[in-house]
Amino acid sequence: MKKIGSIVEFEVKRMLLSKTTAIYTIIYFVSFIISVIFFKLYGNDGSVLTIGNAQSFPIQHLQASFLFTGIFMAVYVAQIVVEERSDGTIKVLLLRPVSRLAYYISKVLAIFLFSILLTLIMIALSYIVGMLFFGWGDQMVFNSFTSSGMQGVLITLLCGLAFAFTYFTFGLIAMVISMFTNKLLESVIIMGVLLMVGQYFEILPSIKQFTVFHQMLFFHIDIFEKPFAYNITSFLVLSIYCVVFGMVGFSVFRRKDLYV
Repeated sequence: MKKIGSIVEFEVKRMLLSKTTAIYTIIYFVSFIISVIFFKLYGNDGSVLTIGNAQSFPIQHLQASFLFTGIFMAVYVAQIVVEERSDGTIKVLLLRPVSRLAYYISKVLAIFLFSILLTLIMIALSYIVGMLFFGWGDQMVFNSFTSSGMQGVLITLLCGLAFAFTYFTFGLIAMVISMFTNKLLESVIIMGVLLMVGQYFEILPSIKQFTVFHQMLFFHIDIFEKPFAYNITSFLVLSIYCVVFGMVGFSVFRRKDLYV
C-alpha cells in the first residue's frame, strides 16, 4: 500500500505541475469567456447559459465540456500509459520492488484523481469568470432546479462529483485502448473518434442509458431530474464499466511485453 501511495503521490505532483494541465486550464478559461460573450450578445440562443450569474455558471457548463474534457482525459491517460511504456520509464520503475498490480492500481487512482482535478478546475474557473462578468446573483438555477448560497455550492460540487465519476469511467476505457497503441496520438485519435460517434447513441432511446457517452453527458444532470431508480441504474452501469475495463486493463497489462 505504501508503494502505491508513493507512485500516486508522484503522479499527483506531475499532473499539478504539468504544462499540459496549465494548457487545459487556459482552454477552459478561454471557452468560458467566449460563452459569456455569446450570452451577452445573443442571450440563451447563443450560449449554454440560461441565466447569467456566478452561482449558476459552473453547473451549467459541465455538460458543454463533453468533448474538451473527454480529449483531455484521453491525452492524460495516453501520457501515463503509452509514453511511459515507449520511453522505457515503466521498466525503470518496475525494476524496483513494485509489482505490476501495485503499479496498475496506482495508475487507476491517478486517473480518478485527474478526473477530480479537471472537474475542480472547471468549477473554480467558472465561479471566477461568473463573478467577473455577472456577480454572484440571487439563485443557482439548473434546469428546473433552483437553490442559493452554500447549499447551491454544495449541490454544484455533488454534480461535479457525478461528472468526474463518468469521466473516470471513460478514462479506464482509454487506458485499455492505450495498451494496444504505440503512440500517444494514435490513442487520442481513437478516443476522440469514439467521443464523436458516441454522441449519436442519443438517437437510440432503448440503449442510450447503457452507454458511457450518455452518462458523460447527462449523469450529473439526471441526479436532479430523473427518478431514484433510474439514477441507481445509471450508477450501476458506470460501476460495471469500471469493473470490466479495470479487470481487462490489468489482464492485458499483466501479459504485456514492456518494450523500450
